[in-house]
Amino acid sequence: MEPEARGRVLYATVGPDEHGVTRHGAATRRTLQGLGADVEPLHATDSSDFLGLAGVLRDAVDDGRAVHLDVTDALFGPSPAAAADCLLEVLPPAVTLTLHDIPQAAEGEERFRRRAEAYARIARHVAGVVVSSEHERALLDDIVDVAVHVVPLPVEDRRAMLSDTRPELPEHLAGLEDDVVVFGFLYPGKGHAVALDALAELHRQWGPGSGAPCRVTALGPVSAGHDRLVRELRESARDRGLEFRATGFVPDELSDVALLAAGIPLAAHRNVSASGSLGSWMGVGRRPIVPSGRYVQEMARLRPGTLRVTGVDTGPLDYALAEAIAEAVEDHRRTWLAPGTSLEPGPETCARRLADVWATVHGWA
Repeated sequence: MEPEARGRVLYATVGPDEHGVTRHGAATRRTLQGLGADVEPLHATDSSDFLGLAGVLRDAVDDGRAVHLDVTDALFGPSPAAAADCLLEVLPPAVTLTLHDIPQAAEGEERFRRRAEAYARIARHVAGVVVSSEHERALLDDIVDVAVHVVPLPVEDRRAMLSDTRPELPEHLAGLEDDVVVFGFLYPGKGHAVALDALAELHRQWGPGSGAPCRVTALGPVSAGHDRLVRELRESARDRGLEFRATGFVPDELSDVALLAAGIPLAAHRNVSASGSLGSWMGVGRRPIVPSGRYVQEMARLRPGTLRVTGVDTGPLDYALAEAIAEAVEDHRRTWLAPGTSLEPGPETCARRLADVWATVHGWA
């Protein structure tokens, strides 16, 4: 790379603006620009649009620029193999990637096999691979032998920015203060069914008229193809004398207000390997209930005091979550971060760590 080209980056994002991976890439690029880095944005709305960018990316590499892209297989094709084909067709080998949603065996044997093969092909093709946790590095090490860099998902500390005067929530978000709330896209394994199980267990223990929450709210949009899941969760709740609702997409100007209003924040994603929703809760000062696991323990060490980790090794998950919900009902302060709790690493720290990866991969001084 020519000396005058060092530090110049083309940062590409692919997918709808509301997708978590797309949002993460765009936010990282804006943070780097705010730090004075020479970063140019490039966006493709979908995989078809992305296929037309092969020449642009090749020219950027030939011009001596670094090229970086955030990747999850679902954004690049109808199947993991198709996503890998798309990426290998378009990407010059000199690029670096942040890989999200790393395959893991808990997804099921066939799905894991297909996704693992695709991620291995992608990782071997490029010059540098970044993941968002040590847990993800271990998962990727299980499927491919490449050097892997870890840059945690940042948490933006918005506590000081939240005004006492906040917009009123619309009618379809009313009553959040009485609910167990799961934030983010709704899809199988996200934690909504587990939340209903935990509430049912709490009502069994406490009995009728106990004051335990009666509703789980999915705060966010339904992932494509999973409308049937909403009906199933409503029926499951009704069968046990509970309620379930899905709010649909919550615009940015209301999401923080909704997170602050939530009665009991819960994040019980079954196969979590890196979670933006945890950061959203933390960023407004909430302390979500989360089941223990390798990733959760890593995040608890990274940002002490930010999570209420349930001891699922001591009994069934619904019992452990019911206990944590009961604690929160009895003392709502348990759902808030203590004053002075650090949320580092934040956006600037994580952006600098990504820039350090580029310097290592590309040999910048």
